[in-house]
Amino acid sequence: MKFQVFFYTVVAFSLMIIPQIMVASDPVLIAHRGLLRHAPENTLPAFRACLDLRIGFELDIRTTKDGELVIIHDDSLARTTNGGARSIRNITWADAQQLDAGSWFDPVFAGTRIPSLEQSLQLIKARKKGSTIIALNIKQVNSEGEKKLVDLIEKYALFDDCFAFDQSAAMSKRLKQLNPRLRIGQNVNRKSIDARLQENLLDVFLLTYIPEKAEVDHLRKQGKQILFNFAGPGKARRSPVAWEQVRAARIDGMLTDYPLECRQVWRRANQDQGGK
Repeated sequence: MKFQVFFYTVVAFSLMIIPQIMVASDPVLIAHRGLLRHAPENTLPAFRACLDLRIGFELDIRTTKDGELVIIHDDSLARTTNGGARSIRNITWADAQQLDAGSWFDPVFAGTRIPSLEQSLQLIKARKKGSTIIALNIKQVNSEGEKKLVDLIEKYALFDDCFAFDQSAAMSKRLKQLNPRLRIGQNVNRKSIDARLQENLLDVFLLTYIPEKAEVDHLRKQGKQILFNFAGPGKARRSPVAWEQVRAARIDGMLTDYPLECRQVWRRANQDQGGK
């Protein structure tokens, strides 16, 4: 209980200081699997905190045995639920709803469930404040699921906020055929920029390197959204130097495991610049 009180106290405090933090020129922070260092990854509590803090987030989509689109990173249930070594694709949605997806993180989250994509989109639609960036990482979706995914984004009118990535080029083309408004993203390194532009399939360039401002300007002139994929744990991904470099390059957003720490760094930089 103490941990849960602390968690929501942090959220509430952050909400109080948001007006001082948010600067229009700062990139949108996109929390990897939700606020995964503060709540169970890929769950509604993790997503809810992001939305309340005006932070975007990334989520992972897989399919149950009976075709429900659900949010879970691993195919195996072992790491983030009490479902053992079974595969998410081999159980039904009803079975998935019986699993505990929170206790592994902390006992106060006991009873947290694996969310469906629709539940997640409902939450986004109801709770988001203005525009945001939601990265839909497609891990395992069949042809019926592709149509369902596009239909759900249309149902909740979230085409402007969401984009799909990590799927094959063939799936990307099928998704575009289902609805051209669905934006397609992909991880892109520096060497493949020109090839990806020539293909003209991507709407969102999820860069795997720290770009120069001239590169960002070039992509923006082509009508692309420019993000930096800095997801993952560890010191190398928790670099204030890198955070400042991508901010200076004027990217649109950054995928990170450390959105709250990064926000503090950018806030201090904004205060320092304001005092000059």
